[in-house]
Amino acid sequence: MKLKITDSLMAGFGFGSASGVITTLGMIVGLYSASSDRLAIIGGIVTVSVADALSDALGEHISEESKRHPVARDVRNITISTFVTKLLIGLSFLIPFIFLPIAQAVIVSVVYSALVLILLSLRISHRTGQNRYEVMAEHLLVGFAVVVITFFLGKWVETAFASKAL
Repeated sequence: MKLKITDSLMAGFGFGSASGVITTLGMIVGLYSASSDRLAIIGGIVTVSVADALSDALGEHISEESKRHPVARDVRNITISTFVTKLLIGLSFLIPFIFLPIAQAVIVSVVYSALVLILLSLRISHRTGQNRYEVMAEHLLVGFAVVVITFFLGKWVETAFASKAL
């Protein structure tokens, strides 16, 4: 017997996975390039995982409720699946920072993010019939852009504020 997952659960899972990976990875790379402080990165992971999971779940909840004829089950499913997925994906980034040197933990986080995006892309392309390579390329390009942009933002913060007392 094949388990049937509702569209609203899949939507929350997909959104939570992608958002959790991109948000957490961006924060990690930005903090690492600004200070390389393990405690700051771990604190950032926990904080962004909880706050952003709650924020995105509420955003998805409001989005579903805003539809012309919202279905209560769909509103509940997408809210809960977004929150749980985003929270777990975000917190999973703690593992390399607990067990590895910080530079290796950042590399593992980048590879882990790419793997999650690839698996998510394959799932989407399978469900929708889209070309899997196009879907993967699109999602990995966004992930790559996040790494590059947040790295340079972190470096800018380091240079702009490191020597100034705040």
